[in-house]
Amino acid sequence: MRTVIGVDIGGSKTHGIRAVDGEPVTEAVAGSANVAAVGVPEAGRQLEALFAQLGTHGVEAVCAGAAGADGTESIGAITRLITGLVPGAQVSVVHDARLVLAAEGLDAGVSLIAGTGSVAWGRRVDGTEARAGGWGHLLGDEGSGYRVAIDAVRHALDRMDAGEPADRLTGALLSRCGLADRTELIDFVYVRKDRRYWAERAAVVTELAAQGDPAAAVIVDAAADALAALAARVLGRLGLAGPVVLGGGFAVHQPLLQRAVCERLVGTEVRVLTHAPAVGAVRLAAALPRPEMEKL
Repeated sequence: MRTVIGVDIGGSKTHGIRAVDGEPVTEAVAGSANVAAVGVPEAGRQLEALFAQLGTHGVEAVCAGAAGADGTESIGAITRLITGLVPGAQVSVVHDARLVLAAEGLDAGVSLIAGTGSVAWGRRVDGTEARAGGWGHLLGDEGSGYRVAIDAVRHALDRMDAGEPADRLTGALLSRCGLADRTELIDFVYVRKDRRYWAERAAVVTELAAQGDPAAAVIVDAAADALAALAARVLGRLGLAGPVVLGGGFAVHQPLLQRAVCERLVGTEVRVLTHAPAVGAVRLAAALPRPEMEKL
């Protein structure tokens, strides 16, 4: 009998599952423990709250997936925090894109995440990996909820610069932001820097695109182009035919975007994530080698 914990560290919350022999027995949620977003002290507090709910007695392995867990510094910080809470357990910290394939029970394929940010990550059966994107909002994140909302802001300001009246998309965006006039957008964007806030406003664009608004449709099409390109790049590098699993809040909750991505990946199986990413973390934790096995 093996007890493990799988953790999905998101931008707004941290979701954990304690499982015994692959079967979930306890589930808990805490605030974000993303080190890049909230800092190490706050991440530590949230992880402590999460593991207090899950219980750590008898836990042999922990796998945590976190957005932006690429460099040794971020991985090391999270690893140290978890190791301090679950001493003696095998601890693995991975990029959250890895959880998507694992959650669907896949050992090969490409996970394509479009949430606050965007990234594609893939794996072959032989363990070869590749990724594309995931550079963050200053360098990329094309196709993400954040980028779609900011593109809508740019559209509104471009029309203003051209001396054109505010259109339907601009009006809807202003309303969702609680603003009266598009002249307020510039200061508002620079003051309201929370990327999650803007990612939530992306729904304004997809809602209007679904209703046939041409300006919104252009933005959604550009997002789908960018996401499909990320997936295609990883598929090509790994020599895979598929499948591609769509994850991330923006992709999972926007059928219009899902259809648009599918249209651009003709001949590739595209499916939408059906399990919580923490389920994938449990699967990865269960696959970690036991300490006694490492000594043999």
